[in-house]
Amino acid sequence: MNNLLIILILLGMCIDLSNGMLGESKVTLSNQLEHNKLLKILCDNDEGEQLVKIGEEYKFTFGDNFLKTTRYSCKVSQGPDNFKHRQEFVAYDASWSKALEATCKWIAREDGIYFSLDGNPPLKRYEWDGPHLLNN
Repeated sequence: MNNLLIILILLGMCIDLSNGMLGESKVTLSNQLEHNKLLKILCDNDEGEQLVKIGEEYKFTFGDNFLKTTRYSCKVSQGPDNFKHRQEFVAYDASWSKALEATCKWIAREDGIYFSLDGNPPLKRYEWDGPHLLNN
């Protein structure tokens, strides 16, 4: 009976940890394009397609799973000209940050897509229309 109780308590703790008890991480995708271009975003976080105007951001928060294997990918494209310039990348991977509440910021600019982790200065990571799913 005592062993069953211990197992149930440990199982409950694992479930709490997998639901974000460790902290909430955040991904932000910012539109800093020019000429009134929209940024179309589709991430695999089940929130559907987002259209972001210049100067605005799309954010989502989540808790890492217990095994720290949480990973989100996003597809972005700039419009309105049929959204012909695109890029696809891993927007978040739990292994990138040592912080309990990681902050990943992606910035879409005319010359490419920039990335900042945990408040560090943004660095250019991708060209528009370049190879997709590059290693991060």
